[in-house]
Amino acid sequence: MLRILILQTTRMGDVLQTSPLVRRVRLEHPDAHIAILVRKMGKVVAQHHPDINEVIIYDEDDLYLHMKSKDSDRLLRAYELADAFMARIKDGHYDIAYNVTHSISSAMLVKLAGIPKVIGAHLSEDWQFILRGPWTTYFYTSVFNREYNDLNLCDILHNFAVQAPEHRQLVFELEASDRAFAAEFRREHGIADDDFVVCMQLGASESNKRWPAHRFAELAQLLREKHGAKILLAGVQEEAPLGDEFEQSAPGLAIPLYGKTTIPQLAALLERANVLVTNDTGTMHIAAAVKCPVTLVSVGHVHYRETGPYGAGHCAIEWRRRSLGRSDHVPGALEERELVRPDQVYRAMQMAIAAHAGDAFAQIAETPELAEVDLYLSRFAPDRHLQFYPVIRRPMVERDFLRVAYRAMWLDHLAPTQAKAHEKESLRAILRCYDAPESSPVAAWAELHGKAFAQLADKALGGTKTTEELLDILKKHKGMDRAKQRVSELMALDEDMRLFSELHPACRPLIQLARYERDNLEGADPLVLAQTTLEIYRSCYARARLMAQKIQRCAEVRD
Repeated sequence: MLRILILQTTRMGDVLQTSPLVRRVRLEHPDAHIAILVRKMGKVVAQHHPDINEVIIYDEDDLYLHMKSKDSDRLLRAYELADAFMARIKDGHYDIAYNVTHSISSAMLVKLAGIPKVIGAHLSEDWQFILRGPWTTYFYTSVFNREYNDLNLCDILHNFAVQAPEHRQLVFELEASDRAFAAEFRREHGIADDDFVVCMQLGASESNKRWPAHRFAELAQLLREKHGAKILLAGVQEEAPLGDEFEQSAPGLAIPLYGKTTIPQLAALLERANVLVTNDTGTMHIAAAVKCPVTLVSVGHVHYRETGPYGAGHCAIEWRRRSLGRSDHVPGALEERELVRPDQVYRAMQMAIAAHAGDAFAQIAETPELAEVDLYLSRFAPDRHLQFYPVIRRPMVERDFLRVAYRAMWLDHLAPTQAKAHEKESLRAILRCYDAPESSPVAAWAELHGKAFAQLADKALGGTKTTEELLDILKKHKGMDRAKQRVSELMALDEDMRLFSELHPACRPLIQLARYERDNLEGADPLVLAQTTLEIYRSCYARARLMAQKIQRCAEVRD
Protein backbone atom coordinates (compact mmCIF):
# COMPACT_ATOMS: atom_id res chain seq x y z
CA MET A 1 0.00 0.00 0.00
CA LEU A 2 1.29 3.44 -0.93
CA ARG A 3 1.96 5.55 2.17
CA ILE A 4 1.79 9.35 1.98
CA LEU A 5 2.72 11.97 4.58
CA ILE A 6 1.49 15.58 4.41
CA LEU A 7 3.21 18.10 6.69
CA GLN A 8 1.34 21.25 7.73
CA THR A 9 2.74 22.47 11.04
CA THR A 10 1.50 26.06 11.06
CA ARG A 11 -1.88 27.41 12.24
CA MET A 12 -5.32 25.81 12.33
CA GLY A 13 -6.49 27.87 9.36
CA ASP A 14 -3.53 26.67 7.32
CA VAL A 15 -4.54 23.06 7.99
CA LEU A 16 -7.98 23.85 6.59
CA GLN A 17 -6.41 25.55 3.59
CA THR A 18 -4.48 22.34 2.96
CA SER A 19 -7.67 20.24 2.95
CA PRO A 20 -8.25 20.53 -0.84
CA LEU A 21 -4.74 19.17 -1.42
CA VAL A 22 -5.50 16.23 0.88
CA ARG A 23 -8.70 15.47 -1.04
CA ARG A 24 -6.85 15.76 -4.33
CA VAL A 25 -4.17 13.31 -3.17
CA ARG A 26 -6.92 10.92 -2.07
CA LEU A 27 -8.61 11.14 -5.46
CA GLU A 28 -5.31 10.29 -7.13
CA HIS A 29 -4.49 7.46 -4.70
CA PRO A 30 -7.84 6.09 -3.43
CA ASP A 31 -6.25 3.11 -1.63
CA ALA A 32 -3.25 4.92 -0.10
CA HIS A 33 -2.61 5.42 3.60
CA ILE A 34 -2.59 9.21 4.11
CA ALA A 35 -1.10 10.66 7.29
CA ILE A 36 -0.90 14.32 8.20
CA LEU A 37 1.55 15.97 10.58
CA VAL A 38 0.06 18.98 12.41
CA ARG A 39 0.44 20.94 15.60
CA LYS A 40 -2.08 20.52 18.44
CA MET A 41 -4.18 23.42 17.16
CA GLY A 42 -4.70 21.65 13.84
CA LYS A 43 -5.62 18.26 15.28
CA VAL A 44 -9.40 18.70 15.32
CA VAL A 45 -9.46 20.04 11.76
CA ALA A 46 -7.44 17.06 10.56
CA GLN A 47 -9.71 14.64 12.42
CA HIS A 48 -12.73 16.05 10.56
CA HIS A 49 -11.22 15.33 7.15
CA PRO A 50 -12.51 11.89 6.05
CA ASP A 51 -9.58 11.29 3.66
CA ILE A 52 -6.98 11.29 6.44
CA ASN A 53 -6.13 7.90 7.95
CA GLU A 54 -3.66 9.05 10.59
CA VAL A 55 -3.06 12.30 12.48
CA ILE A 56 0.43 12.82 13.91
CA ILE A 57 0.92 15.65 16.40
CA TYR A 58 4.05 17.73 16.05
CA ASP A 59 4.71 19.25 19.48
CA GLU A 60 8.11 20.85 19.89
CA ASP A 61 7.27 22.89 23.01
CA ASP A 62 8.71 20.42 25.53
CA LEU A 63 11.72 19.83 23.30
CA TYR A 64 12.36 23.58 23.08
CA LEU A 65 12.02 24.10 26.83
CA HIS A 66 14.39 21.21 27.58
CA MET A 67 16.99 22.61 25.18
CA LYS A 68 16.62 26.14 26.51
CA SER A 69 17.19 25.03 30.10
CA LYS A 70 20.94 24.33 29.53
CA ASP A 71 20.62 21.51 32.05
CA SER A 72 22.46 18.33 31.01
CA ASP A 73 19.68 15.97 32.10
CA ARG A 74 17.08 17.98 30.28
CA LEU A 75 19.27 18.20 27.18
CA LEU A 76 19.41 14.41 27.22
CA ARG A 77 15.63 14.33 27.56
CA ALA A 78 15.34 16.66 24.57
CA TYR A 79 17.48 14.27 22.54
CA GLU A 80 15.34 11.30 23.63
CA LEU A 81 12.13 13.09 22.65
CA ALA A 82 13.54 14.06 19.24
CA ASP A 83 14.88 10.56 18.67
CA ALA A 84 11.55 8.92 19.58
CA PHE A 85 9.59 11.24 17.32
CA MET A 86 12.02 10.69 14.47
CA ALA A 87 11.73 6.94 14.93
CA ARG A 88 7.96 7.18 14.65
CA ILE A 89 8.19 8.99 11.33
CA LYS A 90 10.78 6.53 10.02
CA ASP A 91 8.63 3.60 11.10
CA GLY A 92 5.85 5.02 8.96
CA HIS A 93 7.82 3.99 5.85
CA TYR A 94 6.26 6.78 3.80
CA ASP A 95 6.76 6.73 0.05
CA ILE A 96 5.79 10.35 -0.69
CA ALA A 97 5.80 13.51 1.42
CA TYR A 98 4.04 16.79 0.62
CA ASN A 99 5.74 19.33 2.87
CA VAL A 100 3.72 22.53 2.68
CA THR A 101 5.44 23.94 5.78
CA HIS A 102 8.36 26.04 4.60
CA SER A 103 10.52 25.57 7.67
CA ILE A 104 13.98 24.14 8.20
CA SER A 105 12.69 21.85 10.96
CA SER A 106 10.06 20.27 8.69
CA ALA A 107 12.62 19.92 5.90
CA MET A 108 15.04 18.24 8.28
CA LEU A 109 12.30 15.89 9.42
CA VAL A 110 11.57 14.53 5.94
CA LYS A 111 15.29 14.37 5.24
CA LEU A 112 16.04 12.28 8.34
CA ALA A 113 13.01 10.09 7.66
CA GLY A 114 14.52 9.11 4.32
CA ILE A 115 11.26 9.55 2.40
CA PRO A 116 12.07 8.78 -1.27
CA LYS A 117 9.93 11.47 -2.91
CA VAL A 118 9.40 14.93 -1.40
CA ILE A 119 7.36 17.80 -2.83
CA GLY A 120 7.89 21.06 -0.98
CA ALA A 121 10.53 22.06 1.58
CA HIS A 122 13.41 19.60 1.84
CA LEU A 123 17.15 19.35 2.49
CA SER A 124 19.58 18.59 -0.33
CA GLU A 125 22.21 15.86 -0.30
CA ASP A 126 24.62 18.38 1.23
CA TRP A 127 22.00 19.44 3.80
CA GLN A 128 21.05 22.78 2.27
CA PHE A 129 17.46 24.03 2.56
CA ILE A 130 15.71 23.67 -0.82
CA LEU A 131 12.22 23.77 -2.27
CA ARG A 132 11.12 21.06 -4.65
CA GLY A 133 8.37 21.62 -7.17
CA PRO A 134 7.55 24.72 -9.28
CA TRP A 135 4.49 25.69 -7.25
CA THR A 136 6.53 25.43 -4.05
CA THR A 137 9.08 27.93 -5.32
CA TYR A 138 6.36 30.22 -6.64
CA PHE A 139 4.61 30.35 -3.27
CA TYR A 140 7.82 30.89 -1.33
CA THR A 141 8.80 33.91 -3.42
CA SER A 142 5.34 35.37 -4.14
CA VAL A 143 4.99 36.82 -0.64
CA PHE A 144 7.74 39.31 -1.48
CA ASN A 145 5.78 40.59 -4.50
CA ARG A 146 2.20 40.78 -3.31
CA GLU A 147 1.47 43.59 -5.72
CA TYR A 148 1.23 41.00 -8.48
CA ASN A 149 0.10 37.83 -6.70
CA ASP A 150 -3.50 36.98 -7.60
CA LEU A 151 -3.62 33.32 -6.54
CA ASN A 152 -5.21 32.02 -3.36
CA LEU A 153 -3.09 29.87 -1.04
CA CYS A 154 -5.58 27.01 -1.36
CA ASP A 155 -5.12 26.97 -5.12
CA ILE A 156 -1.34 27.12 -4.76
CA LEU A 157 -1.27 24.19 -2.31
CA HIS A 158 -3.88 22.37 -4.41
CA ASN A 159 -1.44 22.50 -7.32
CA PHE A 160 1.31 20.74 -5.38
CA ALA A 161 -0.46 17.63 -6.75
CA VAL A 162 -0.91 19.11 -10.22
CA GLN A 163 -1.51 15.76 -11.97
CA ALA A 164 -4.32 14.67 -9.63
CA PRO A 165 -8.08 15.21 -10.15
CA GLU A 166 -9.27 18.67 -9.05
CA HIS A 167 -11.11 19.43 -5.81
CA ARG A 168 -11.71 23.09 -5.09
CA GLN A 169 -13.54 23.08 -1.77
CA LEU A 170 -12.40 23.18 1.84
CA VAL A 171 -13.14 19.96 3.72
CA PHE A 172 -14.53 19.84 7.26
CA GLU A 173 -17.13 17.13 7.94
CA LEU A 174 -19.58 17.84 10.75
CA GLU A 175 -21.04 15.09 12.91
CA ALA A 176 -24.63 14.73 14.10
CA SER A 177 -23.60 15.61 17.67
CA ASP A 178 -22.16 18.94 16.49
CA ARG A 179 -25.39 19.89 14.74
CA ALA A 180 -27.37 18.77 17.78
CA PHE A 181 -25.28 21.14 19.91
CA ALA A 182 -26.01 24.01 17.54
CA ALA A 183 -29.74 23.30 17.58
CA GLU A 184 -29.82 23.14 21.39
CA PHE A 185 -27.73 26.32 21.68
CA ARG A 186 -30.16 28.20 19.46
CA ARG A 187 -33.13 26.98 21.53
CA GLU A 188 -31.46 28.00 24.81
CA HIS A 189 -30.78 31.50 23.52
CA GLY A 190 -34.12 32.00 21.83
CA ILE A 191 -32.77 32.04 18.29
CA ALA A 192 -35.54 31.15 15.86
CA ASP A 193 -35.04 29.54 12.46
CA ASP A 194 -35.92 32.78 10.69
CA ASP A 195 -33.77 35.05 12.86
CA PHE A 196 -30.96 36.96 11.20
CA VAL A 197 -27.84 35.52 12.87
CA VAL A 198 -24.46 37.18 12.50
CA CYS A 199 -21.27 35.66 13.87
CA MET A 200 -18.34 37.98 14.52
CA GLN A 201 -14.70 37.10 15.07
CA LEU A 202 -12.95 40.03 16.76
CA GLY A 203 -9.56 38.37 17.19
CA ALA A 204 -6.63 37.72 14.87
CA SER A 205 -3.12 36.32 15.18
CA GLU A 206 -1.62 39.83 15.25
CA SER A 207 -3.06 43.09 16.56
CA ASN A 208 -2.40 44.91 13.27
CA LYS A 209 -4.80 42.45 11.55
CA ARG A 210 -7.70 43.35 13.84
CA TRP A 211 -10.50 45.70 12.95
CA PRO A 212 -11.16 47.42 16.30
CA ALA A 213 -13.67 45.81 18.67
CA HIS A 214 -15.61 49.06 19.00
CA ARG A 215 -16.07 49.09 15.21
CA PHE A 216 -17.56 45.58 15.40
CA ALA A 217 -19.86 46.88 18.13
CA GLU A 218 -21.00 49.78 15.94
CA LEU A 219 -21.74 47.30 13.15
CA ALA A 220 -23.69 45.10 15.59
CA GLN A 221 -25.83 48.09 16.61
CA LEU A 222 -26.52 48.84 12.95
CA LEU A 223 -27.53 45.21 12.34
CA ARG A 224 -29.82 45.18 15.37
CA GLU A 225 -31.55 48.34 14.14
CA LYS A 226 -31.99 47.13 10.56
CA HIS A 227 -32.60 43.40 11.02
CA GLY A 228 -33.10 42.70 14.72
CA ALA A 229 -29.97 40.59 14.33
CA LYS A 230 -28.79 38.04 16.86
CA ILE A 231 -25.04 38.50 17.32
CA LEU A 232 -22.61 35.72 18.31
CA LEU A 233 -19.01 36.52 19.24
CA ALA A 234 -16.71 33.63 18.28
CA GLY A 235 -13.26 33.06 19.71
CA VAL A 236 -11.05 31.23 22.15
CA GLN A 237 -10.93 32.05 25.86
CA GLU A 238 -7.81 34.21 25.41
CA GLU A 239 -9.82 36.55 23.18
CA ALA A 240 -12.43 37.28 25.85
CA PRO A 241 -10.94 40.75 26.58
CA LEU A 242 -11.95 41.75 23.05
CA GLY A 243 -15.47 40.67 23.93
CA ASP A 244 -15.30 42.84 27.06
CA GLU A 245 -14.30 45.80 24.90
CA PHE A 246 -17.23 45.05 22.58
CA GLU A 247 -19.57 44.87 25.60
CA GLN A 248 -18.49 48.31 26.77
CA SER A 249 -19.53 49.81 23.42
CA ALA A 250 -22.67 47.69 22.93
CA PRO A 251 -23.82 46.30 26.30
CA GLY A 252 -26.06 43.23 26.17
CA LEU A 253 -26.08 43.12 22.39
CA ALA A 254 -24.12 39.91 21.74
CA ILE A 255 -23.79 36.34 23.00
CA PRO A 256 -20.10 35.66 23.77
CA LEU A 257 -18.81 32.19 22.85
CA TYR A 258 -15.25 32.58 24.13
CA GLY A 259 -14.04 29.15 25.24
CA LYS A 260 -17.60 27.78 25.28
CA THR A 261 -17.53 25.76 22.06
CA THR A 262 -15.30 23.22 20.43
CA ILE A 263 -14.19 23.90 16.86
CA PRO A 264 -16.77 21.46 15.42
CA GLN A 265 -19.52 23.01 17.54
CA LEU A 266 -18.53 26.47 16.30
CA ALA A 267 -18.58 25.12 12.76
CA ALA A 268 -22.14 23.85 13.30
CA LEU A 269 -23.23 27.28 14.57
CA LEU A 270 -21.60 28.93 11.56
CA GLU A 271 -23.34 26.49 9.23
CA ARG A 272 -26.69 27.93 10.32
CA ALA A 273 -25.60 31.58 10.55
CA ASN A 274 -26.49 34.13 7.88
CA VAL A 275 -22.98 35.55 7.71
CA LEU A 276 -19.61 35.72 9.48
CA VAL A 277 -17.91 39.10 9.79
CA THR A 278 -14.29 38.50 10.62
CA ASN A 279 -10.67 39.46 10.59
CA ASP A 280 -8.20 37.13 8.85
CA THR A 281 -8.57 34.09 11.14
CA GLY A 282 -8.98 30.34 11.25
CA THR A 283 -12.67 30.92 12.01
CA MET A 284 -12.98 32.47 8.56
CA HIS A 285 -11.81 29.23 6.94
CA ILE A 286 -14.13 27.14 9.13
CA ALA A 287 -17.05 29.27 7.92
CA ALA A 288 -16.00 28.88 4.30
CA ALA A 289 -15.75 25.10 4.78
CA VAL A 290 -19.37 24.87 6.01
CA LYS A 291 -20.55 27.32 3.31
CA CYS A 292 -21.35 30.24 5.60
CA PRO A 293 -21.03 33.57 3.73
CA VAL A 294 -17.91 35.41 4.90
CA THR A 295 -17.22 39.13 5.05
CA LEU A 296 -13.49 39.65 5.59
CA VAL A 297 -12.33 43.02 6.91
CA SER A 298 -8.87 43.00 5.35
CA VAL A 299 -6.58 45.25 7.38
CA GLY A 300 -2.93 45.26 8.36
CA HIS A 301 -0.60 42.59 6.97
CA VAL A 302 -3.53 40.78 5.34
CA HIS A 303 -3.64 40.07 1.63
CA TYR A 304 -7.13 38.72 0.94
CA ARG A 305 -6.14 37.37 -2.48
CA GLU A 306 -3.63 35.01 -0.81
CA THR A 307 -5.37 34.01 2.39
CA GLY A 308 -9.00 35.08 1.97
CA PRO A 309 -11.96 32.68 2.29
CA TYR A 310 -11.82 29.91 -0.30
CA GLY A 311 -15.01 29.42 -2.25
CA ALA A 312 -17.53 31.41 -4.24
CA GLY A 313 -19.62 34.18 -2.77
CA HIS A 314 -17.43 35.67 -0.04
CA CYS A 315 -16.69 39.40 0.18
CA ALA A 316 -13.50 41.15 1.24
CA ILE A 317 -13.34 44.83 2.10
CA GLU A 318 -10.21 46.89 2.59
CA TRP A 319 -9.14 50.51 2.71
CA ARG A 320 -8.05 51.54 -0.76
CA ARG A 321 -4.31 50.95 -0.63
CA ARG A 322 -1.79 52.83 -2.70
CA SER A 323 0.71 49.97 -2.35
CA LEU A 324 0.74 46.50 -0.77
CA GLY A 325 4.33 45.89 0.26
CA ARG A 326 5.82 42.61 1.44
CA SER A 327 3.85 40.05 3.42
CA ASP A 328 5.41 41.34 6.64
CA HIS A 329 4.91 45.05 6.00
CA VAL A 330 1.98 47.07 4.73
CA PRO A 331 2.39 50.88 4.69
CA GLY A 332 -0.24 52.54 6.87
CA ALA A 333 -1.43 49.20 8.28
CA LEU A 334 -2.17 50.50 11.77
CA GLU A 335 -3.98 53.64 10.67
CA GLU A 336 -6.27 51.93 8.17
CA ARG A 337 -7.86 49.71 10.83
CA GLU A 338 -9.88 52.65 12.13
CA LEU A 339 -10.65 54.05 8.69
CA VAL A 340 -12.94 51.22 7.49
CA ARG A 341 -16.44 52.14 8.69
CA PRO A 342 -19.26 49.84 9.86
CA ASP A 343 -21.67 51.07 7.17
CA GLN A 344 -19.09 50.11 4.53
CA VAL A 345 -18.69 46.63 6.05
CA TYR A 346 -22.48 46.33 6.07
CA ARG A 347 -22.50 46.82 2.29
CA ALA A 348 -19.90 44.09 1.96
CA MET A 349 -22.11 41.82 4.09
CA GLN A 350 -25.04 42.44 1.80
CA MET A 351 -22.93 41.44 -1.19
CA ALA A 352 -21.80 38.17 0.39
CA ILE A 353 -25.30 37.19 1.51
CA ALA A 354 -26.79 37.98 -1.89
CA ALA A 355 -24.09 35.97 -3.66
CA HIS A 356 -24.76 32.93 -1.50
CA ALA A 357 -28.47 33.28 -2.20
CA GLY A 358 -27.68 32.88 -5.88
CA ASP A 359 -28.07 36.48 -7.01
CA ALA A 360 -26.16 37.32 -10.18
CA PHE A 361 -22.93 39.26 -9.77
CA ALA A 362 -23.47 42.94 -10.43
CA GLN A 363 -21.06 45.78 -9.87
CA ILE A 364 -22.06 49.02 -8.22
CA ALA A 365 -20.99 52.56 -8.98
CA GLU A 366 -18.61 54.34 -6.66
CA THR A 367 -20.45 56.57 -4.20
CA PRO A 368 -19.10 59.10 -1.68
CA GLU A 369 -19.75 56.57 1.10
CA LEU A 370 -17.58 53.96 -0.63
CA ALA A 371 -15.00 56.26 -2.19
CA GLU A 372 -12.08 55.18 0.01
CA VAL A 373 -12.66 51.43 0.22
CA ASP A 374 -12.59 48.51 -2.19
CA LEU A 375 -14.97 45.55 -2.10
CA TYR A 376 -14.20 42.23 -3.79
CA LEU A 377 -16.47 39.24 -4.32
CA SER A 378 -15.03 35.76 -4.76
CA ARG A 379 -15.91 33.46 -7.64
CA PHE A 380 -14.10 30.72 -9.51
CA ALA A 381 -12.82 32.17 -12.76
CA PRO A 382 -13.08 30.30 -16.06
CA ASP A 383 -9.43 29.30 -15.48
CA ARG A 384 -10.78 27.24 -12.52
CA HIS A 385 -8.89 29.17 -9.85
CA LEU A 386 -10.41 31.50 -7.27
CA GLN A 387 -10.67 35.15 -8.30
CA PHE A 388 -11.76 38.14 -6.23
CA TYR A 389 -13.69 40.45 -8.57
CA PRO A 390 -14.02 44.17 -7.76
CA VAL A 391 -17.55 45.09 -6.72
CA ILE A 392 -17.11 48.86 -6.95
CA ARG A 393 -16.49 49.90 -10.50
CA ARG A 394 -13.50 52.21 -10.82
CA PRO A 395 -10.78 53.02 -13.36
CA MET A 396 -8.06 50.46 -13.85
CA VAL A 397 -4.62 51.33 -12.53
CA GLU A 398 -1.30 50.01 -13.72
CA ARG A 399 -1.00 47.57 -10.82
CA ASP A 400 -4.34 45.97 -11.77
CA PHE A 401 -3.21 45.50 -15.35
CA LEU A 402 0.09 43.87 -14.40
CA ARG A 403 -1.50 41.63 -11.77
CA VAL A 404 -3.97 40.26 -14.32
CA ALA A 405 -1.13 39.60 -16.78
CA TYR A 406 0.96 37.89 -14.10
CA ARG A 407 -1.91 35.59 -13.15
CA ALA A 408 -2.34 34.52 -16.78
CA MET A 409 1.41 34.00 -17.15
CA TRP A 410 1.80 31.87 -14.01
CA LEU A 411 -1.16 29.66 -14.79
CA ASP A 412 0.06 29.15 -18.34
CA HIS A 413 3.60 28.45 -17.16
CA LEU A 414 2.81 26.23 -14.17
CA ALA A 415 -0.48 24.56 -15.09
CA PRO A 416 -1.06 25.05 -18.84
CA THR A 417 -3.51 22.19 -19.31
CA GLN A 418 -5.86 23.63 -16.67
CA ALA A 419 -5.96 27.28 -17.61
CA LYS A 420 -4.94 27.82 -21.21
CA ALA A 421 -8.22 26.79 -22.84
CA HIS A 422 -10.14 29.38 -20.82
CA GLU A 423 -7.54 32.15 -20.67
CA LYS A 424 -9.27 34.64 -22.94
CA GLU A 425 -12.58 34.15 -21.17
CA SER A 426 -10.90 34.62 -17.79
CA LEU A 427 -9.13 37.80 -18.91
CA ARG A 428 -12.32 39.21 -20.31
CA ALA A 429 -14.22 38.47 -17.08
CA ILE A 430 -11.77 40.38 -14.86
CA LEU A 431 -10.77 43.19 -17.22
CA ARG A 432 -14.36 44.20 -17.95
CA CYS A 433 -14.78 44.93 -14.22
CA TYR A 434 -12.68 48.09 -14.63
CA ASP A 435 -13.31 51.37 -16.39
CA ALA A 436 -10.71 52.77 -18.75
CA PRO A 437 -7.65 54.09 -16.87
CA GLU A 438 -7.58 57.80 -16.14
CA SER A 439 -3.86 58.52 -16.31
CA SER A 440 -2.50 56.45 -19.20
CA PRO A 441 -3.97 54.29 -21.95
CA VAL A 442 -3.56 50.54 -21.66
CA ALA A 443 -1.62 50.53 -24.92
CA ALA A 444 1.07 52.68 -23.30
CA TRP A 445 1.40 50.25 -20.39
CA ALA A 446 1.58 47.33 -22.80
CA GLU A 447 4.35 48.98 -24.80
CA LEU A 448 6.37 50.04 -21.74
CA HIS A 449 6.22 46.73 -19.87
CA GLY A 450 6.32 44.60 -22.99
CA LYS A 451 9.70 46.12 -23.81
CA ALA A 452 10.96 45.64 -20.26
CA PHE A 453 10.09 41.95 -20.21
CA ALA A 454 11.59 41.52 -23.67
CA GLN A 455 14.82 43.06 -22.34
CA LEU A 456 14.72 40.70 -19.37
CA ALA A 457 14.26 37.77 -21.77
CA ASP A 458 17.36 38.92 -23.66
CA LYS A 459 19.36 39.00 -20.44
CA ALA A 460 18.19 35.50 -19.53
CA LEU A 461 19.07 34.35 -23.03
CA GLY A 462 22.57 35.74 -22.49
CA GLY A 463 22.78 33.72 -19.27
CA THR A 464 21.66 30.64 -21.19
CA LYS A 465 24.40 31.04 -23.78
CA THR A 466 27.10 31.69 -21.19
CA THR A 467 26.01 28.64 -19.19
CA GLU A 468 26.03 26.49 -22.33
CA GLU A 469 29.63 27.61 -22.90
CA LEU A 470 30.43 26.74 -19.28
CA LEU A 471 28.96 23.29 -19.72
CA ASP A 472 31.00 22.72 -22.85
CA ILE A 473 34.18 23.75 -21.03
CA LEU A 474 33.43 21.41 -18.12
CA LYS A 475 32.50 18.45 -20.31
CA LYS A 476 35.55 18.76 -22.55
CA HIS A 477 37.96 19.75 -19.75
CA LYS A 478 39.03 22.93 -21.51
CA GLY A 479 40.60 24.48 -18.43
CA MET A 480 39.54 25.76 -15.03
CA ASP A 481 40.50 29.37 -15.82
CA ARG A 482 38.02 29.49 -18.69
CA ALA A 483 35.34 27.96 -16.47
CA LYS A 484 36.00 30.56 -13.75
CA GLN A 485 35.70 33.32 -16.35
CA ARG A 486 32.24 32.10 -17.38
CA VAL A 487 31.18 31.86 -13.74
CA SER A 488 32.34 35.46 -13.21
CA GLU A 489 30.31 36.54 -16.23
CA LEU A 490 27.23 34.84 -14.79
CA MET A 491 27.74 36.56 -11.43
CA ALA A 492 28.00 39.91 -13.20
CA LEU A 493 24.84 39.11 -15.16
CA ASP A 494 22.96 38.28 -11.96
CA GLU A 495 23.95 41.67 -10.52
CA ASP A 496 22.91 43.36 -13.75
CA MET A 497 19.51 41.65 -13.54
CA ARG A 498 19.13 42.75 -9.92
CA LEU A 499 19.77 46.37 -10.89
CA PHE A 500 17.35 45.95 -13.79
CA SER A 501 14.67 44.92 -11.30
CA GLU A 502 15.20 48.19 -9.41
CA LEU A 503 14.63 50.15 -12.61
CA HIS A 504 11.70 47.96 -13.70
CA PRO A 505 9.86 46.82 -10.54
CA ALA A 506 7.28 44.92 -12.59
CA CYS A 507 10.07 42.50 -13.59
CA ARG A 508 11.18 41.98 -10.00
CA PRO A 509 9.14 38.80 -9.28
CA LEU A 510 10.79 36.91 -12.13
CA ILE A 511 14.27 38.14 -11.27
CA GLN A 512 13.89 37.34 -7.58
CA LEU A 513 12.57 33.90 -8.44
CA ALA A 514 15.54 33.14 -10.70
CA ARG A 515 17.93 34.40 -8.05
CA TYR A 516 16.27 32.23 -5.44
CA GLU A 517 16.50 29.20 -7.73
CA ARG A 518 20.21 29.90 -8.18
CA ASP A 519 20.64 30.04 -4.40
CA ASN A 520 18.62 26.82 -4.11
CA LEU A 521 20.97 24.63 -6.17
CA GLU A 522 21.55 21.07 -4.96
CA GLY A 523 24.82 19.16 -4.82
CA ALA A 524 28.47 19.99 -5.47
CA ASP A 525 29.10 18.42 -8.88
CA PRO A 526 30.05 21.33 -11.20
CA LEU A 527 28.40 19.64 -14.20
CA VAL A 528 25.12 19.12 -12.34
CA LEU A 529 25.20 22.67 -10.99
CA ALA A 530 25.86 24.10 -14.44
CA GLN A 531 23.06 22.03 -15.99
CA THR A 532 20.61 23.18 -13.31
CA THR A 533 21.75 26.79 -13.80
CA LEU A 534 21.08 26.42 -17.50
CA GLU A 535 17.50 25.32 -16.77
CA ILE A 536 17.03 28.31 -14.45
CA TYR A 537 18.04 30.78 -17.16
CA ARG A 538 15.90 28.96 -19.69
CA SER A 539 12.93 29.15 -17.33
CA CYS A 540 13.52 32.85 -16.68
CA TYR A 541 13.67 33.42 -20.44
CA ALA A 542 10.43 31.48 -20.96
CA ARG A 543 8.62 33.35 -18.17
CA ALA A 544 9.77 36.76 -19.40
CA ARG A 545 8.74 35.99 -22.97
CA LEU A 546 5.43 34.61 -21.78
CA MET A 547 4.83 37.66 -19.60
CA ALA A 548 5.40 39.95 -22.59
CA GLN A 549 2.83 37.90 -24.51
CA LYS A 550 0.27 38.04 -21.69
CA ILE A 551 0.69 41.80 -21.41
CA GLN A 552 -0.10 42.12 -25.09
CA ARG A 553 -3.04 39.71 -24.74
CA CYS A 554 -4.45 41.77 -21.84
CA ALA A 555 -4.18 44.95 -23.89
CA GLU A 556 -6.00 43.32 -26.80
CA VAL A 557 -8.79 41.91 -24.61
CA ARG A 558 -9.16 45.19 -22.69
CA ASP A 559 -9.52 47.19 -25.91
